[in-house]
Amino acid sequence: MRIEVQVPHLEPLHWLARQTAASKTYWSDRHGRFTMAGIGTLDVVAGDLPISYPAVFDRLRQKLSPLFPRVRYYGGIGFSQNRQIDPSWKSFGNYRFVVPRFEIWMDESGTFFACNFFGTPDVAHWERELAQILVELRRVDLTQLPVTVATPVQIARVDTPDRYQWQQNINLALAKFTDRQLEKIVLARKSTLLFASDLQPQILLLLLQPHNYPSYHFCFQTDPQTAFIGTSPERLYYRHDRLLATEAIAGTRQRGTSSELDRQLSDELRNSPKDIHEHQLVVNNLRAILAQICDAVTIEPSASILKLNKVQHLYTQCQGILTAELTDAQILPLLHPTPAVGGFPRPQALKLIHELEPFERGWYAAPVGWVGYDDTEFAVAIRSGLVTGDRLLLFAGAGIVTGSQSAQEWLEVENKIRHFTDLFTPPHPPTITANRSHIEQ
Repeated sequence: MRIEVQVPHLEPLHWLARQTAASKTYWSDRHGRFTMAGIGTLDVVAGDLPISYPAVFDRLRQKLSPLFPRVRYYGGIGFSQNRQIDPSWKSFGNYRFVVPRFEIWMDESGTFFACNFFGTPDVAHWERELAQILVELRRVDLTQLPVTVATPVQIARVDTPDRYQWQQNINLALAKFTDRQLEKIVLARKSTLLFASDLQPQILLLLLQPHNYPSYHFCFQTDPQTAFIGTSPERLYYRHDRLLATEAIAGTRQRGTSSELDRQLSDELRNSPKDIHEHQLVVNNLRAILAQICDAVTIEPSASILKLNKVQHLYTQCQGILTAELTDAQILPLLHPTPAVGGFPRPQALKLIHELEPFERGWYAAPVGWVGYDDTEFAVAIRSGLVTGDRLLLFAGAGIVTGSQSAQEWLEVENKIRHFTDLFTPPHPPTITANRSHIEQ
């Protein structure tokens, strides 16, 4: 159940940064039409074992009601669903969805402060619940003052794998293309940035916001030291009743420093056989999946250019009308991971990713979003980073196809993390130490 009151305009992310709650949740759609900032946890559905999609989505649906359509579970699902979870990702598990206790909700109808709670006919329960809500409410800061946004001081960085191992990995992957085991694989890097003091996840997101439109913005903070944040341009899917919308984003160029150079790079992207092939693999995969689960399918006949602050991509919108009996528990595992973050064919690409990447992806490139009573939206958690105290672990990948060159793919990954790294200027050059468990200055 839910109670809402309309309030004067309150910037959700500034409000969230001021709160002292250990658990914080933030979600904003990529056009800014809906934003939610939440604190506390009314309910958590989480697990360390590999997810059972029917069981988890049934649990979520049982607690949601058409009477309270703004009550939603926010969270995500791990990329690989490993039985042994990397310690950095332990608090996120293989899946974790949260209904916050309190929310600032903002859409075209205004700004609202909301309290979520469980309903029951037991009077004694109501009294206990109300007492607990009042205790928690006294800790909520409802002032409208903006927080101070200061740029953190970076003191070191390490890339995993380093340039040499990156080249070796790409050569090993390209060898699989020659015997037709693979058509595409997405290999990722992890860049660990060390700072002079502990990071504040919401401050990082405030620094990122002006530079990453149109993108989903998210923050899933599990404790005061740990949060997964990102500004993803890529929708995995949106479902409202039987309407399903998804998209293909693959093929990348950096943005130009002038309008003329930017146009030249766009034209180069549109006409690049390598990037067209990489993008078309994603489109073909989506077309095949939608044909299985939809009565009607509409796919744009040609790719357009999606322009972000630092990079631009080939982009194709797709949608369909779902067959009546399908649920999110069936849709999600069909769409994730797409060839844009995994590869094609999927089984062979995922096996090679596991063999070559010297780190666990955790929630990077995995589905993050929200689940409502009759609608659902997931983004692909790219352009993302894991905050752990004074460290920021950045993740980004490059699509490897026939003709890929390791130096160009290294540069593509650098461009994809620039919206983070451009925020920080190290006071002096760090010592780069690859594939170590610590960072040396």
